[in-house]
Amino acid sequence: MKKNSIFFLALIFIFSMVGCSAESDLRTLEPTAIIREDETKFSSSTDAKDMSDDKNPAGEAGAFNLEKGTVLLNNGYEMPILGIGCFRLSQEEAENSVYWALRDGYRLIDTARIYGNETGVGRGIRRAIDEGIVTREEIFVTTKMWTDDYNDGAAAVKTSLERLDLDYIDLMILHHSQPENDVEAYQAMEQAVAEGKLKSIGLSNYYESEDFDRLVNVTTIVPALIQNETHPYHQSMEMKEHIVQYGTVMESWFPLGGRGNTQTLFNDATISSIAKAHGKTSAQIILRWHLQAGNIAIPGSSNEAHIQENFEVFDFELSKDEMQRITDIDKNQRFASY
Repeated sequence: MKKNSIFFLALIFIFSMVGCSAESDLRTLEPTAIIREDETKFSSSTDAKDMSDDKNPAGEAGAFNLEKGTVLLNNGYEMPILGIGCFRLSQEEAENSVYWALRDGYRLIDTARIYGNETGVGRGIRRAIDEGIVTREEIFVTTKMWTDDYNDGAAAVKTSLERLDLDYIDLMILHHSQPENDVEAYQAMEQAVAEGKLKSIGLSNYYESEDFDRLVNVTTIVPALIQNETHPYHQSMEMKEHIVQYGTVMESWFPLGGRGNTQTLFNDATISSIAKAHGKTSAQIILRWHLQAGNIAIPGSSNEAHIQENFEVFDFELSKDEMQRITDIDKNQRFASY
């Protein structure tokens, strides 16, 4: 009897241990199953983007490659990080500036419907292509939809393509926040992406994170970039921190302060002293700061020599101390009111 009791107790002990072991295994497996499920969802969402062969999905969205002079956008396309801006240029000036820029090595061109020079920009591109300087595929062309056109975004895309004389536009941007109809305009750009007329889309002059999110939360394609006034006196820190979660990058208009304000930045004691130390101009120091700070820069000029000078920023590097010194002169001060 005593032996039977001992045997019975031993069996109970063994079964209890098996039960504990099984419970322990389940607790161990549950987090693994969740991770795998999440990984499956991530893989499916990535496949849903249907990245085409001309995209480069390798790397991290928003990552700047200073050796190549490109940034990886959140849709997989590579974009040059230094370009020629065409604000306030006539048709003839835009044609010449774009042609000179492409000849000097630029591959990013920025214009807008409201600038009134898309036709000139297109002619400059055609000249460079016809002379064998570049191919269409090597150029990244940006234009912007004006607020008056938001009610018929499809027509705005069509007319920009016609004026630029291009089969597709690499990036189209809504020029300003306009809550009454900018969502519809953005959705028209999304449709143009689906039709192959646009490669990437983005926003300009959205300065509040709530305004940015308002549009993002009701649309499908996350903006590839946001183009705001950004320079050493207005470094857009809060917005840049906000858009990191979306893989959206910052592009600077007025990277040198804009007409009437460039000398203010050029003569800043910090900038001019760093320029002297490197044997560079203040403009070159500011542009190099933009690139190292993670800002795409599109300085505008109709001066052939200045266009070339602005591109000569890949042969030197600012130290961490120099970058910090420029960061420290941020005044959160905009020069424009629009």
